[in-house]
Amino acid sequence: MEPPFQEDGWRGLDALMLAAAVVILALTGLAFIQLTTLWIPVLGLVALVLLGLGYARLLSQRRCLHARLRELEHSLIGQHVTDTETGAALPGWFSRVLETECRRAVREFTPITLMQLEIQCGDPAVKAASRVRLASMLTDEISRPGDLVGLSEQGDLQLLLPSTNENAEALAKRCIEHAAKLTGADEVEVRLAGCTLQPKSDLTPEKVNHQLSLRLEEVRAKSSGSVSYRAEPTSVETLNSAYSL
Repeated sequence: MEPPFQEDGWRGLDALMLAAAVVILALTGLAFIQLTTLWIPVLGLVALVLLGLGYARLLSQRRCLHARLRELEHSLIGQHVTDTETGAALPGWFSRVLETECRRAVREFTPITLMQLEIQCGDPAVKAASRVRLASMLTDEISRPGDLVGLSEQGDLQLLLPSTNENAEALAKRCIEHAAKLTGADEVEVRLAGCTLQPKSDLTPEKVNHQLSLRLEEVRAKSSGSVSYRAEPTSVETLNSAYSL
């Protein structure tokens, strides 16, 4: 079934074509009955034939558009961008958003922050349940448009925060505190790594992920509930008078 707006559009076109055909037939018939001249009926018949050919062409295009619409709907149905259990963005989609936000950060001269909440547990079921609770907690901690909770390839939770600064460290500490409380009764270890990068010309997803991996290596050597965070220093290149740290 076609969308309502599309059905209304086609119905309006059908009515217009039908009205044009009726007018042409009426004028042609009237001219033929009066027998004042033959060229008016001939022109009317030609116009009617052209109208029929044009309508047939429109019907063909209509069928093609309808088939294309069905293809697009099926492709969108099969394209999942969020995890069904946690609601977090899947790794592929999260990577695409990160790439977009890196370009936006450079263009708009605003820092970008990426965090990862690493979850370790020997019981897969307990780990999965903890991931759901932690994803909900991270989602509650963010409120700005553009902030995004996602999954890494390893199944850990990531947090993308565009237009942030080194004050994101306070958010990192708050998140790990809440995570430790949520998982305190289970045999689950949580560690959080994060980095804030300035909008320099070399800002890319690869650079952001590399800095995050360094923080992850550092925090893995610490006890559960620890944070490793680093904010790239602000340089003259990245100063923006319209953005206040």
